[in-house]
Amino acid sequence: MKAPTLLIGIAALLWGFGSSDAVGQRVQFPTQVAEPNPSVATPPIGAAPPGYTAPAGASPYGTGAVATPPAAPGTWAAPAAAPGGVVAAPVAPPPSAMAAPSLAPTYAAPGAAPAVPGAAVNGAIPAPPANWDPYATPSGPSGTLLQQDPYVQPGACGQFSMGTVQKFIQHVDLDFDWFAGNGDHELGIDDVNLDVTFAFPMFFNSNTPLLVTPGFAVHYWSGPQSLPPTPPDFDAPADMPARTYDAYLDFAWNPKVNEFFGGELNFRTGVYSDFYSVTTKSIRFTGKGMAVLRFSPSMTVKAGIWYLDRVNVKMLPAGGLVWTPNPDVCFDILFPNPKISKRLTTWGCTEWWGYLRGEYGGGVWTVRRNTEFYDGTLFPVLNSDLTEYDDIRIAAGLDFKTVRQMKGYVEVGLSCSRELSYKSGLPSKFYPHNTVFVGAGLSY
Repeated sequence: MKAPTLLIGIAALLWGFGSSDAVGQRVQFPTQVAEPNPSVATPPIGAAPPGYTAPAGASPYGTGAVATPPAAPGTWAAPAAAPGGVVAAPVAPPPSAMAAPSLAPTYAAPGAAPAVPGAAVNGAIPAPPANWDPYATPSGPSGTLLQQDPYVQPGACGQFSMGTVQKFIQHVDLDFDWFAGNGDHELGIDDVNLDVTFAFPMFFNSNTPLLVTPGFAVHYWSGPQSLPPTPPDFDAPADMPARTYDAYLDFAWNPKVNEFFGGELNFRTGVYSDFYSVTTKSIRFTGKGMAVLRFSPSMTVKAGIWYLDRVNVKMLPAGGLVWTPNPDVCFDILFPNPKISKRLTTWGCTEWWGYLRGEYGGGVWTVRRNTEFYDGTLFPVLNSDLTEYDDIRIAAGLDFKTVRQMKGYVEVGLSCSRELSYKSGLPSKFYPHNTVFVGAGLSY
């Protein structure tokens, strides 16, 4: 009985392995599909059902066509697909039609990296300035009241010039003149002058400051030789000390009432002597007052009086016309010191001008004379006298001016109508020969 039972088990096992898939796998239950209703029309594939309205931009080509979404107003829309479901190659939209992304306002903490300049919250982003550096080191707000010094301004040739501030020291001047002469009826002179000009605001207006100039000058005299008196005048002989000096303080102010009318005012006082004979007459007061009327940007008229406080000439009328037809030419047709200037060239940052000028020169000093004529006899005594020297000078020269306000000149000229006068008990006059002179100066 055991053998038949074993054979039946083996046969059942072999039947299980050799059975079909439906029997060996899990049971699949069929899904029941509803039968179509012949009374209801079924729309074709790709067609819209009844009562459905296709949105704007829907594809009219049915199956395989992708509908293009409607474009927003004011933006660029992609081209529609070609018939048959073929999509054309994309075309890059024009830059002007691209909609800028909307930017929300952000808060920048102190010390944070700088944001793009010019960004607006309405979506419009203008081009950043040329000097904007996106890789700049983050920095906080400025620690000063002013972002930039308003007084120092970049000037020409890489230099810096002063802006609205008034310089305290306007300029320092050094001048030298040499007059030839050493002999009978000749008079040689060497003049050296040094002065410094300071500016002080007047009535809170830096454009018309008060200019204060202390100065000192030395005059070296060569001659004249002492000559015996000659009839019919029998005047005292001419003589001069070796040196005379000028120690002065000058005040100048050029007020401006309006754009058309102004003035030029000057007052100077000082001691003029050989410092051996110093009296009340050694102190002199000079000055000038000029009215300035500007007719046009190129024409100005000046008129006034110069007070010289000399022995023979106390004052002179002064004035004339200043005409600049163009920036390269200037006519100062003024009495008693006319000048005509012409720009020759500009070399680098330096302007070079040529000029022709005239001047009424001279001065007055108290000196100690070594001789005195009395009753036909010449006595070697020490006598204080007031001496005046006058001449008319005509010179041609060359001057220059740099962007750093350094100026200079060199000139050669003729001194004529020369006269040396003495004011004493026995007045005397001496007329030196005409002579040539050379002058030079530097101002900074």
